[in-house]
Amino acid sequence: MSNIKILTLLTLMLWFSHSSCQQAGGPTNLDAVAFNQKMLSTDSAIVIDVRTPGEFAQGYINHAVNINFNSADFETSIDKLDKNKSYFVYCYSGGRSSKAASFMRSNGFTKVYELMNGMLAWKSKNLPLAGAAGQVNNDMISMAEYKKMLVSDSVVLIDYYAPWCEPCKKLKPMLEAIQKQYKGKITVLRLDIDENKQLATDLSIDAIPLLKIFHKGTEVWSYKGLIGVEDLKKAVESNTTR
Repeated sequence: MSNIKILTLLTLMLWFSHSSCQQAGGPTNLDAVAFNQKMLSTDSAIVIDVRTPGEFAQGYINHAVNINFNSADFETSIDKLDKNKSYFVYCYSGGRSSKAASFMRSNGFTKVYELMNGMLAWKSKNLPLAGAAGQVNNDMISMAEYKKMLVSDSVVLIDYYAPWCEPCKKLKPMLEAIQKQYKGKITVLRLDIDENKQLATDLSIDAIPLLKIFHKGTEVWSYKGLIGVEDLKKAVESNTTR
C-alpha cells in the first residue's frame, strides 16, 4: 500500500474516532432546559457560577459554588478541582462561562457542560433560583418607563446589550450611523441589561445582542445576534415607510 493511501486511511480513522467521541459524549453547550436535566441526572454534579460575588448574591442555581472568572485567582481555584468529575458552568449570558469552560477543557477536565446564554436563558424558562428571596429591584428603568419609551412619533429601535458583550460593542458604531442617516425617522435607544436585570427577566430576554423595532408601541421586527449593516438598514427602511 502506498504512503499516500496509508496516510489517507489513518486520517479517516482519526476523523471517525473523533466523531465517535463527540457523539458518545453528547453536546456540551446546552440550553437551559437540557442543562437543568443533565445536571439533575448526573451523579455528584458540581455547579460553578463564574459571575462576580455581587451577581451571585442576587440569585444562583441551587448548590452552585461561586468562582469569579474575573478574579486574579480564578485559574488557581479551578486547578484545585478534581478533573475527573462533571462540571456545569454558567454566567449571566454565556460569555464568561464559555471562556471558563474552554480553560477547563484545555487543562484536562473531561466533563464540562455550559449553560447556553447563561442566567438570561435560565430565568426566561422560570427555572428555580436559590438565594434570591427578598431581592431588591435596583433597575435603572422601570417597566412603566420602558413602555413609555416605545411610544414615539418616530419608529423606535432598541438595542438590548451589556458593556462586556463583544458583539454588542461591534453593533454600537453601526447604530450610531443608523441614527444619523435616518434622523427624524427613527429613534435608537440602547438598554443595558446589566443595569436592568429584572426588566430583562420580565421581557424574557434570553440572549444578547438583541435588536427590536417598535412602531407606535408595537413590536414589528426583532433580530437576535450580530447583524450585518446592510441587513440592518433594510430592516430600518422597511419599517420607517409605514
